[in-house]
This record gives sequence, C-alpha cells and structure tokens, in this order.
Amino acid sequence: MNTFWVVTLFQGEMRSEDWGLVQDLAVNQYGSIGIEEFAIDEPEVDRILGERSYSGGDLPQEVLDEVEAVVKKGPVTVRFFFEEGMPAKDFFKELGKTILGEIQIDELPVEDWNAEWKKHYSPIIVNEKLTIIPAWEKKYQVSSGVSLFINPGMGFGTGSHETTFLCLKFYTEDVSTVPSDVLDFGSGSGILGLAALKFHPEARVDFYDIDLEANKNCFQNAEINELSGRKFRLLLSGVRNYLHSGYDVVFANILENILKEERNYLVSAVKPGGSLILSGLLKHQSAGIIQEYASDIRFVKELTKGDWSALLFRRDP
Repeated sequence: MNTFWVVTLFQGEMRSEDWGLVQDLAVNQYGSIGIEEFAIDEPEVDRILGERSYSGGDLPQEVLDEVEAVVKKGPVTVRFFFEEGMPAKDFFKELGKTILGEIQIDELPVEDWNAEWKKHYSPIIVNEKLTIIPAWEKKYQVSSGVSLFINPGMGFGTGSHETTFLCLKFYTEDVSTVPSDVLDFGSGSGILGLAALKFHPEARVDFYDIDLEANKNCFQNAEINELSGRKFRLLLSGVRNYLHSGYDVVFANILENILKEERNYLVSAVKPGGSLILSGLLKHQSAGIIQEYASDIRFVKELTKGDWSALLFRRDP
C-alpha cells in the first residue's frame, strides 16, 4: 500500500443523531480506519480556555471534553481516513447524498500518514493513573502515574479515539484484581495490552490480530516502552488455537459485527472473577451488544464519550 485516502467534510452542521449514523456508515459499511471529528485552531482553544480561566500546563480530560463540546456546537471540519480508494470513493458519493456541505476526497502518499497523525496527536491524560504519550515526545514529563508511549501505526490505535480511551479508563478505574493473564483481542497497536503490562509487569498478555502489520506495530510499541522482555505473544489468525479460556481480563475494541460474531469465544475466554471490556461501539449499538452478552456474563457498567460507548462485563466467581 503506497497511498491512503481522506474524505473531508468542510464546515458541516448536523444533529448529533445524524452524526452518529454517518460515523456508523463510515466505519461499519465502508471500513474507515480513523475519524478526525473536528478541527480547531490554537487561538480558538485559547479563547475558550481563557473564558474558563484555564491557562498553561496539561489540561485534564474533562476540560478537553468541555472544549470539544463547545466547538461542536458550530460548523466543524471532519476527516475520514481509508486504506483503499474504492470504499473511500463510495463513501464520498454516499456522504454527498446525505450531508449538505462541501466534501473533498484526496489520495495521499503513505509516508505522509505519520506526519498527518503527528499534527493532531498529543499526550492524552486518561486519569491520574495513566497518560498516553506519542513516541516522538519521549522527554515529556508526567507529574504522577504511568506513562505509555505509542507510535501510531496506520489504523492501529493511538489512544486518541474515544473507544480506546474508555477501555483504558475501565481498566485503570474498574478492574481491581491483579491479572495474571490478559487477552487483547483485535490488538492493533497493542495499546490496551501494553497498558496492562505497564501496570502489572508479571502478567502474561496475548495480543491477537488478523493483520501482520498491526503485530509489527505492537512489537515496536513494546520496544519503545521497554516491555519487549515481558511475557507476551503476538498471535495471528493462523495460530488462533493458541488462544485459550481463562483470561483475567479480555479487551475487544473492535466493530459491532465482529463483537457479535465472536460473542461465544469472548464470553468463554473470561475466567470466573474476570472482566470483559468491549468497545468499538457507537452509543446506539451498545444496547444490542448488552442484550447479546448479558445472558452468559454479568453486565456491570457502560461508559460513553462523544458518540462512542464501552461496556464492562464480569464473570461471577
């Protein structure tokens, strides 16, 4: 793959329920690998923060959410990223039928991918326990908690997406047991399983993905965080039989249809007393997944951020 595709909606205005449907269409039907939900320049950020008497230092996530909410009240620019040209073109045509606004499609050299992400990726404070930091900012200092460095691979997870953020929030705030075995199912960059290793160095983690490039990105991130000597396995679909049941924590941050297809395995993979964290869901999809899973594993809690949702289940001892 030498290029990637970007569909840009300029200054579009839509109701939140319509926006959710557009995201659903982009991700689940046309396979978008990333969505940049709005664009805001630094002077506008300064103006909003100044009105709220914030200045200097790292902003807590709730303040960033407040800024985002203010910005989204007006017209915004949205970019949808695609690996392939055909789905990008099909989505571009469909978006033109659905949304009133200027829409543009571009094919960009793949070497521009990291440059594009770097412009919009900065340290993410999940909470006082965990900060996600881009790998090119290794000198970045946090006042407390764990630092996890991530080099964003194409579509493999940076921590900036709401679903990844919510999974990490669940893990750091709602999983109280010390895990000995963790499964990161659909691992991508490995950000979820690597966070588990950061907090619990003695744990064993299985990273499972269908994409070899994702596993390469995961190992690179393990090296960046000096975790390559820990106990973990990078597994592809050809050796899926190496997966087992009896994980203390199972992450599955994937698409709704895959969560439905993999329901029986994901439920069976959790040991008694263990936790299952599901995401990759738009808010309107969460009720259906709860209904699918709750007959065999206890639903505990839902977290939402923007239009996205994550679910926590627990297998009773």
